[in-house]
Amino acid sequence: MAQNLMNKKILVLPGDGIGQEVCNAALPVFQALDLPVTLTIGDIGWTCWEREGNPVPTSTWEKIASVDAVLLGAITSKGKEEAQQALPPHLRGKAENYVSPVIQLRQRLGLYANIRPVRYVEGDRKPFRCCVIRENTEGLYAGFDFKGISATAATWLRHPNIDKYGSEEVAWTVRLQTRFGLERLFITAFEYAKENNHTRVTFADKPNVMRESGHFAKGIFDTVAARYPEIKADIHNVDAVALWLVKKPHEFGVIVAENMFGDILSDLAAGVMGGLGLAPSANIGSDIAYFEPVHGSAPGMAGKNKANPAAMFYTIALLLEHLGFADAAQQINCAVDNVICEGRTVTYDLGGSATTQQMAEAIINTLSKKYTSYSASVITVGDDLLSGKYPNTNLQDISEYLTKRGYKMKQHQVCADDINQIAAAVVRRLGQDTLIVVCGGLGPTPDNKTREAIARVAGQPLEIRDNVWVEIQQQLKKLGAYCDSSNQLQAMFPSRAEVIPNFTGTVPGFSLHVDGSKIVVLPGLPFQMRLMLSEEHSISSVVSMHPKEEI
Repeated sequence: MAQNLMNKKILVLPGDGIGQEVCNAALPVFQALDLPVTLTIGDIGWTCWEREGNPVPTSTWEKIASVDAVLLGAITSKGKEEAQQALPPHLRGKAENYVSPVIQLRQRLGLYANIRPVRYVEGDRKPFRCCVIRENTEGLYAGFDFKGISATAATWLRHPNIDKYGSEEVAWTVRLQTRFGLERLFITAFEYAKENNHTRVTFADKPNVMRESGHFAKGIFDTVAARYPEIKADIHNVDAVALWLVKKPHEFGVIVAENMFGDILSDLAAGVMGGLGLAPSANIGSDIAYFEPVHGSAPGMAGKNKANPAAMFYTIALLLEHLGFADAAQQINCAVDNVICEGRTVTYDLGGSATTQQMAEAIINTLSKKYTSYSASVITVGDDLLSGKYPNTNLQDISEYLTKRGYKMKQHQVCADDINQIAAAVVRRLGQDTLIVVCGGLGPTPDNKTREAIARVAGQPLEIRDNVWVEIQQQLKKLGAYCDSSNQLQAMFPSRAEVIPNFTGTVPGFSLHVDGSKIVVLPGLPFQMRLMLSEEHSISSVVSMHPKEEI
């Protein structure tokens, strides 16, 4: 990333369809941030093709040569016949075949790597942060796509199905992979992982079917990976990666793939993030990089002022980071995150009714606000609570306690004594709340499942704390209660948890940090829980944690 903060020149190419709308809505962010950048507007896309038979005019190439980066809105591309029909009559049959402006930019500027970072913004899943990097110039996108089999190719291109209708009724594509192309792609993936604190790089391919090209790529990947021993490197079938990306995106760091596989995986990753309306991208390789939201031109939506501008804002953040304006990039990302999480001024795809312009204005207005994200949720556990047999006083007491200490309460939930249900409830709040308080289900009987659920969420084994077990035995003896081996469960905690003493009972609580949230687990007996809340040395210091950094 560049570090020179002198005035930067950015060429904006709004393009087609909703590209015009999201650009118009988002570009005021540059003025709002008062950055030393100069914006120039250029022409590109389908309208250029319709007008002059060239989707990237010569004047645009000249402008690209004089700037530091390019911001692209969206591009419409259509098939061969439709492209010819769109030309004015005097150009039909005379203009060269339509070539997507995106492909032209990548090839002419040497932009061999498409970078698609995705991360958790909101929703019911464990927070994640990963990136798909796809090759832009080779693979199945190299342009070796043919109709019919020539006499020369027929000597080696053979298949029983070809004989059914003859060599003219065949279309075939070559997957081109070169050592040069793969090596620079893999180096980019590992360098990106290193710069962005990812600990894993996964090569997604299909080596069990594409045996020669897969083996060839594996050898190059392994050689590059050996230069980065601190980063875990692995190779998996692309279909398996797709499944895991949906189920467990938090387990990935950088996923790298050839063009076609990477194209599919990157859109899948955008869906996991929340949809194409949130997904930014960068195309790098030479000194001049270009950046674009990946939602496409969506011609059917053009002019309706309904498109989600979030992807364009996230894309601008990527561009600014590339140019050295890291703080401004972070400011934009946080502003978009807050608008989406608040849910008040969002477009239809995020469940709201705001227009493109309204959501963009909300994001820009949020830039100057300070947020602390000092929020909390309370989860109470117990079959008896769900049955209505007992009033849920713990929920009320804990909420009142936290509200008085400055927390904004975000959610209440009651769970049955069920490991899966408790774990799912906690996971849904991870990364969204500063503090998650879970109350109940810590006793020694088999129906108490909370500690097991929290251990599963944290990915930590339950371990016995000998000193706590001694204290529990002493407390039971003091109370004149029978002590057997089942009581030992109350002295077991996730391996990295901190114990919260319970001076009036035999069930201590505990706390631990998981994925940006602090989880505090308390016993469910109301009188013991209230005493723990009132004992300053027991619980107050645990919940009086520093809020997340101000934006």
